[in-house]
Amino acid sequence: MIEKLANHFQMAFTTEFTLQDTNNYWFQTEDGQIFGILKTALSEVELGLLRSLFLLIEDTETNSKKSIVDLKWQQFLFGHSNDLPFSEDVESIRFFYFRLKQPIIDPINFEEAIKGAFQQPIVLWINNMYGIIIEEKPQSILDKEEFIQLSDTLTSDFLVVIYSFIGQLHKADLLLKEKFSLEKQCFQELLFYVEQEKTVLFYEAFPMLLVTSAHSIDQKILSNHLIESLQDGEMLHTLKVFLQYNLNASLAAKRLHIHRNSLQYRLDKLINKTGIDCREFSNAAFLALVIPLMTKRID
Repeated sequence: MIEKLANHFQMAFTTEFTLQDTNNYWFQTEDGQIFGILKTALSEVELGLLRSLFLLIEDTETNSKKSIVDLKWQQFLFGHSNDLPFSEDVESIRFFYFRLKQPIIDPINFEEAIKGAFQQPIVLWINNMYGIIIEEKPQSILDKEEFIQLSDTLTSDFLVVIYSFIGQLHKADLLLKEKFSLEKQCFQELLFYVEQEKTVLFYEAFPMLLVTSAHSIDQKILSNHLIESLQDGEMLHTLKVFLQYNLNASLAAKRLHIHRNSLQYRLDKLINKTGIDCREFSNAAFLALVIPLMTKRID
């Protein structure tokens, strides 16, 4: 479709998106690709047709400062920009991926309701049924039940069923673009599984991912916070023993020849850095699957 549009509009077509360009109408495909067509080259009928097929990015002349931040995120995640869209004091990012069972009538108020539940989140729409919530400076431990309550409230208020995939706690750096792309692909591959659960964490979905797409599983899909933690020999050994003793802190501490409080300190360090509470069964199961993958790479 993009190639056909490029051939049809020729010099009036571009994929070189810039925030200051107000001469073009900018559209976004379902895959996140942004393209522009000169306003003077489009008839009202053509504009209406394109708006029905793609997400229209509103004119930057009327955008607020917040919208400019949204556009920077779009360029970073879907475009060719390597300009970091977040401030220097942001250390971690978490992505929430959501898909609606059907389009909603009032997307503006829907987005405002989402923003009211987070601390200044970024909400990006891929199309009228699929979007992403970007949380800067997230809490290490995510309250899944709180997010489920938000989904239930949105379902009740806007009469729409919401399927959500909650990503990992990622380092805020240039590699974030790749991590986002891999997580987004996971959501698409596991959509059926997510539909059954309505809301699922990456750590919970990982075993299903191993079953459905084992050939594509690689260390790259993991948060760099987690990779760095598991590359610490002491932390890796601690986790192996903790898992071996069925999450029993007293027995694990005894086997490690350390005080129970020292073990708790190490586990808290992991939790604060990665958001993974290995004392919870689903997170511990995730680590039990990931550690062999990491150990293989390290060896």
